[in-house]
Amino acid sequence: MNHKKLVREILLEMKSNRKLRLYAFDWDDNILQMPTKIKMDQKVGKRWKPIEVSTEKFAEIRTEPDYRVRNNNPKEAFIDFTLPDTFLRDSKEAILKNKKSPSFNKFKESLIYANPFSIITARGHNPEVLKKGVKMFIHLVLSPEEKEKMLENIIDTLKHENEFSDDFIEKLEYLDKNQILDLYLDEKGDYYPVSSPEFGERFGLEVSGGAANPEHNKKVALADFISKYDDLIRSGKYVSASLGFSDDDPRNVKAMIEFVRNELSRMYPEVKFIIQDTSEGGYTKIHIETDNKEEELNEGIIIENLINRIVSKIKSK
Repeated sequence: MNHKKLVREILLEMKSNRKLRLYAFDWDDNILQMPTKIKMDQKVGKRWKPIEVSTEKFAEIRTEPDYRVRNNNPKEAFIDFTLPDTFLRDSKEAILKNKKSPSFNKFKESLIYANPFSIITARGHNPEVLKKGVKMFIHLVLSPEEKEKMLENIIDTLKHENEFSDDFIEKLEYLDKNQILDLYLDEKGDYYPVSSPEFGERFGLEVSGGAANPEHNKKVALADFISKYDDLIRSGKYVSASLGFSDDDPRNVKAMIEFVRNELSRMYPEVKFIIQDTSEGGYTKIHIETDNKEEELNEGIIIENLINRIVSKIKSK
């Protein structure tokens, strides 16, 4: 067997087809225009008048002195952002009424191509509720042809990342379509409701006011999400890696740009970061890369990784 020829063939295939694309999405007004309202007070003269506002409006006024969350109590203000029934009900309503936000199509595309993704939202639901929302999105939004394409891509991606594990591939072939979808949502989906008790307990953070000021917790979530792909980023299985984060709140976007530029891009110099600002219905991309980063991974490192994997495979036979 000509190992060098085999390596070149695999390398060419990887360069044309294998790019690791990670995506992190805010939900409200980024993927869907949700009808869920936030309970607030508006100062009128010397009194506070109770009002309800959309998440889009809240992003504009949350630091204004004439507005406050209801009775200065975030738990009361965001009660509808913690109940599981409201999230699934409002998501379904937004989908059926075609209430798309700027990242709707990119989220749909990332699912069809079976990319790893995360939902990073200021909501306080249990993470399992967010996963149910994503599954509902798939069933209601994707066409039958798109669902079939998604399933093909899930299987292809999982086989690629476990290509020398015959046992894994054999087990994969016995799964039905729903089990394959669940496997993808479990293995390649991460769910970060940053004001939920589960998030606070997991990361040791205070979350009682998280929905009102989610910037810090969203940075924690993004750092955790990318850390799960350390091995894949550096494995040589992908010729390049990128991470896109989208949010409609300008304060979240600003905080994330600073965090990525000052910390994450230094920790992951091989990753291309793209921050998408979807405020005011727009879609502005901000690219962040380290100064000395090449666009592609070093070919020699890729070849070395491939040789080691091929030799290991040959020895196992």
